[in-house]
Amino acid sequence: MNNLFGKIWWEDLNGPRRFLVEAADKLSGGQSVVLSLPERVPWSETMRDVLERLLSKGTQTINVIDAEDISTEPQEYVMEEFCANKDGFRPYSKKAYAKFLAESTGIALNDSCIWIRNATSAQVDSWFTFIADYQNFLSGKRGGVFLLETIGELSNKFGVEVLSYGDKVSGYDSFAFNIFTAADFGNDNHLMKQYLAELVSALTEGDVEFAAACIGRSEDFLKAPDAAFENLLREGKFTSRKTNEDIDQAIWMTQLKLIFPLVENFRRNFIKQYEQQIKDTPPYYPVPEEVEIGYLYGQFNQRRWLVNESDAEDLEFYREVRNKLAHLTPLTFDMLQKVFEKNSRR
Repeated sequence: MNNLFGKIWWEDLNGPRRFLVEAADKLSGGQSVVLSLPERVPWSETMRDVLERLLSKGTQTINVIDAEDISTEPQEYVMEEFCANKDGFRPYSKKAYAKFLAESTGIALNDSCIWIRNATSAQVDSWFTFIADYQNFLSGKRGGVFLLETIGELSNKFGVEVLSYGDKVSGYDSFAFNIFTAADFGNDNHLMKQYLAELVSALTEGDVEFAAACIGRSEDFLKAPDAAFENLLREGKFTSRKTNEDIDQAIWMTQLKLIFPLVENFRRNFIKQYEQQIKDTPPYYPVPEEVEIGYLYGQFNQRRWLVNESDAEDLEFYREVRNKLAHLTPLTFDMLQKVFEKNSRR
């Protein structure tokens, strides 16, 4: 299931896919790239698989390097592994390596894409400096390209494009992912699916792996979101700074956003159906559309109107729904389900 969620995120969502396509296009075009990534990259292995497939469409040989296994400086490593002909090389400075490599012909580096992963912060700085020097000495000629993964932000250097995950992937992508995955939730009610996606988005705040875990336990999450949320946190894979009060607030706000318009829709339809009785009842509202649901219920409860049984039950129910939300009390799952079922039939 995690692999499926990862494929949806990196292959089907515009922002994440565009982030990888842009990196692959620049590398295939001869430009080195630094990927500026967050601490937690969603489905990082899937990201790498998708990017590698995109890069494999080009003519460069892809060489994946784990920086943690390298004990030498970047320029020394590249010289040793990707330059068989070192005739005439004099290592008078670090930049001398970059200059020699950039001016050499017939070496493996020139047809390679070197992908550096898992570099420490110190290694990132060294690799970034070497890559920038090498690209600078190429002076527009075609040579090897480098792909460096980093955590955090870096500034562009000549010939090295920094692509920031945070700039390319937005909150809308996270919400779209939640809507997309919630669509497969077993409940047939489209409003319940929307509520699931909205609530998960409010609680996980862009952490799509956390969101996927919540949606994967949709039944428990909908019936008791606070308990399901805390259970996931206890398992240790995800973290959140939300307090119990924050969780309750998110539940209430999500319900308010989705359910208040449904209450309003019922109120308007009820007024339209019983408009004449409302006009004929003191204090004689000249604009019946302005009458609140509490007043409607009060007048009916005093037996002043003739209302059919189904509408009377709905009036009482929607008044209760409105009162709970207006007094900051989230609806129970049963009430929530009842609201959505009534409106899905319309």
